[in-house]
Amino acid sequence: MQIWNRSKKWFNDLYNFEFKVNNIFKKRLSFIIFFIIIAVILSFNFFPNQIDLEVGQVSRTDIVAPRAVTFVDQTKTEQLREIAVESASKVYEEDKSINRKILNNINNIFNTILNTKTEIINLNGSQFNNQVLNEIKSNNNLNVSISDLSLLIRADLSKIEALRDKATEIIEEILQERIFPENIIEIRNRINQLALETNFEREYRLVLVNILTNNIEPNMILDLDATEQRQQEALREVEPVKRTILKGENIIRKGDIVTRDDIQVLEALGLRKPKINYVNLLGVLVTLTVLLFLLGYYIKYYEKEIWNNLNLIILIETLIILILLLAKIISIFQPIYIVYLVPAATVSILITVLINTQIALVVTTFISLLIAMIFGNLFIAAAVVFVGGLVGIINASKVNQRTDLIKAGFNVSITLVIFVAGVTLIDLTNNWTELLWSTSMAILNGVFVAILANGLLPYLENIFDLTSSVKLLELSNPSHPLLKRLLVEAPGTYHHSIIVGNLAENAADKIGANSLLTRVGAYFHDIGKLKRPYFFSDNQFGGDNPHSKTSPNLSALIIKSHVKDGIDFANKYNLPKVIKDIIIQHQGTGLISFFYKQAVEESKHGNIKESDFRYDGPKPKSKEAAIIMLADTVEAAVRSKNFSKNNHNRIELFVKELIREKLNDGQLDESALTLHELDLIAESFVQILTGIYHQRIEYPDNLIKEIKKDDKNDKNGNK
Repeated sequence: MQIWNRSKKWFNDLYNFEFKVNNIFKKRLSFIIFFIIIAVILSFNFFPNQIDLEVGQVSRTDIVAPRAVTFVDQTKTEQLREIAVESASKVYEEDKSINRKILNNINNIFNTILNTKTEIINLNGSQFNNQVLNEIKSNNNLNVSISDLSLLIRADLSKIEALRDKATEIIEEILQERIFPENIIEIRNRINQLALETNFEREYRLVLVNILTNNIEPNMILDLDATEQRQQEALREVEPVKRTILKGENIIRKGDIVTRDDIQVLEALGLRKPKINYVNLLGVLVTLTVLLFLLGYYIKYYEKEIWNNLNLIILIETLIILILLLAKIISIFQPIYIVYLVPAATVSILITVLINTQIALVVTTFISLLIAMIFGNLFIAAAVVFVGGLVGIINASKVNQRTDLIKAGFNVSITLVIFVAGVTLIDLTNNWTELLWSTSMAILNGVFVAILANGLLPYLENIFDLTSSVKLLELSNPSHPLLKRLLVEAPGTYHHSIIVGNLAENAADKIGANSLLTRVGAYFHDIGKLKRPYFFSDNQFGGDNPHSKTSPNLSALIIKSHVKDGIDFANKYNLPKVIKDIIIQHQGTGLISFFYKQAVEESKHGNIKESDFRYDGPKPKSKEAAIIMLADTVEAAVRSKNFSKNNHNRIELFVKELIREKLNDGQLDESALTLHELDLIAESFVQILTGIYHQRIEYPDNLIKEIKKDDKNDKNGNK
């Protein structure tokens, strides 16, 4: 037996481990799929609009920006860079050796002529030719023309010396200044002026001009390294010229000739021969990873109930994907105000109704950032989504019926109209049509929110096996077919369920449990009694007791069967899972003590098994189911007692004893109820039961006669 128990424990541990691992794997897989789908939605254009135009072609259609984009205008930026390089001051360094070189060259010309003058004088004019002059020029490295050299050689010695002195005077005066390459022409003009102002004959003045201008050169040398460093500094100060194209802006009009600027805009928007922008894709993946990490971290550590429920995680992921796909489709249309049409508040409302307001607020923030990315990082898109979602959450937290969802959509419309109008007026430039369109989109947003929230809610409840407060309120309506049957066919059980509902709801409020679920669960907890209502004391109004004709075992079997029958009715009438759980758990594995004691008393062999007289369970696994179990037990037991005097104290002791018995029997072990909460539940039960079963005042006979007499006079019109 011990080996069997160990084997059974090992098998259960292994099963639970495999289930846990399998659940973790499914959760991780859902996150991966969720990440990939959102990345695809954000990164890729599902509706490409490739435009094949070249510079100089004529556009056959109007081309409008499908999204907002900010890019660097390379052409204008390059122009600014060129201007910066040109305007950067050049760095020069004075070279004194150039001054000496210039003086030496000029002196060399005149000294060479003077030194060869004697030889030239002895030559006949017929023997003096260009060949001789070229040899003189070449041998002495003279920077002078042949004609000027010929003229000087034929001149008198005194003339040559005078010209040399004047040339030296002029050049020394010029070399006192810094000569830059940029102003060399200006310097030559000054030399020309100074030379022409001398007293020499015209032909000698021209020779003087030629010699000086041919030998002058800048004495300020460009420092290439320092100059390049200044140019680089100037380039660094040039800010790239950024250009912003707004969504809906006309890029090229029909009939316009395409320019380089137009092509640049088309490429920035990805409309001309689009290709994958890996840098953009990397940015999207990094941003999405951060946002998903924060969302997952919040759910794991602050919403453990959601984290442990794969259905709820998939529900959140599904709603986010649906609204992002819808936003992506809406983003195809050109006008900027189309962003106000995205009904993202639908997700906020549905998550509020189906889960809770805290996670709805976090998801709304998450969605607002992603939708802004879809519309080209448009801030106003995030603001509109967040404001609309916030209004939806506030209204959905007070939903009591489906029409409240329509009111929520209406409130979203009103708020967005005011908000969008304010935002539009900030940048409005006498274009009142834009204001009209923007507010119209805001109105339609709320309409779509109401339609989608109302339409999707029942489907989401069925698909993800969830029960909203709206569904519970509908189930609590007395006109529900199952409750109507219970009232007609088992009126005692119906009234018992109503009282149990009041007891359970008040107790749930006291301990912070779901009071609405508790009340509705109490209404349906005993619907299984519809199959054989007369076998239950609720519906026996002084008539024959059918159990008197059956054995205790059969009676216990009939009593137990109302739980299974209740599940059958719940399936037939499509009751939600949370109600089915309450039906099957509300008796736990409790003992049907009356028939068990009867069986023990009637047994001759003492072979009665207690397990045959216990409900099949399971035990209550939620606080709501446990509260209904206690309310069901207490109401039935108190009703069977006679509390005519000292009701409060007697009821209090009795109720606490009943709860203690359930606790000792282990029926509350899996419900997570604390001892303090059990005390609060007991106080709540006593408060209501004391009011129901209070001691009534007996009126004296003479007072009753007086009342009847007054009633008779009233009927006869007497006063």
